[in-house]
Order: sequence, then structure tokens, then C-alpha cells
Amino acid sequence: MNKLLAGLMSVVLVLAAAAGGTALAHGDMRMMGHSEDMVAHVNGMLQYVYDNVGADAAQKTKLATISQSALDDLAPMHEQLAATHTQVFTLLTQDSIDRTALEDLRVSQMEVADAASKRITQFIADVAETLTPVQRKALAEHFAAHHAAGMH
Repeated sequence: MNKLLAGLMSVVLVLAAAAGGTALAHGDMRMMGHSEDMVAHVNGMLQYVYDNVGADAAQKTKLATISQSALDDLAPMHEQLAATHTQVFTLLTQDSIDRTALEDLRVSQMEVADAASKRITQFIADVAETLTPVQRKALAEHFAAHHAAGMH
């Protein structure tokens, strides 16, 4: 069970980073990317699921629908977080620092990150419910090995 939990948490963290929420919250702008990067990342993960855990045709169809819905919901949040990043730099390059405006942006950013986190969790649960327990275990083992190898 610990491997399954670790694997699913790895998936959540990877997707959160792809969505930009944790990347921005932790200041790691390398992971922000563009919405196209997020789509490519999720599609790559889906392809792994299709190829390596034995997803059948019905599961592939359902997973594609689930993923597209999540991406549609997350894309505007991703763009909001990217816009906030630009606003922060604009505020920090002014003659005087407006701490109130910076705090307002921080609060706004955390609200968007929280909404993204909730949507990502829903996505992970939907994916998990689509897969069989054996498939979930195989996926969790892959992500646990990936994590143990230092590949995040």
C-alpha cells in the first residue's frame, strides 16, 4: 500500500508541477512551461499508461476524456499563475515596492494553486478509478522507481 500511495503522490506532484501550481508556489519557474508543455506531459503520461499497464480500448477512451476535461479546467489556472508571475516582476521593478499589491498577488496565487490542486486530485482519482488495482499497482511501482532514481 505504501508503494501505491507513494506512486500516486508522485503522479499528483508531477501533474501539479505541470499545471504550474506547485512550481510557482515553490519558486521553480523551470517547471512552469506553457500550456502546450502541460498537454504534452499529460499525453506522455497517458501513453505510458496505455503502453505499460495494459489499458484496454474502453479505458483508453475514458482516460482520454478525463484528461482532456482536466486539461481544459487547468489551462486557465495555469495561465493565471503565469500572469501573476509577470505581475510580480512588474511590481518588483517599480521605483518603490508595493507590499500590499505583492501580498494581494500572493493570496490570489495561492487561491489559484489551491483550485488547481483540487482539480488535479479529482483528475488523479478519476484516473485511478478507471484503472484496475493491478494497473494502479504497476503505475505506482513505476513512479516509485522513477522517484527513487532521483528523476522527478
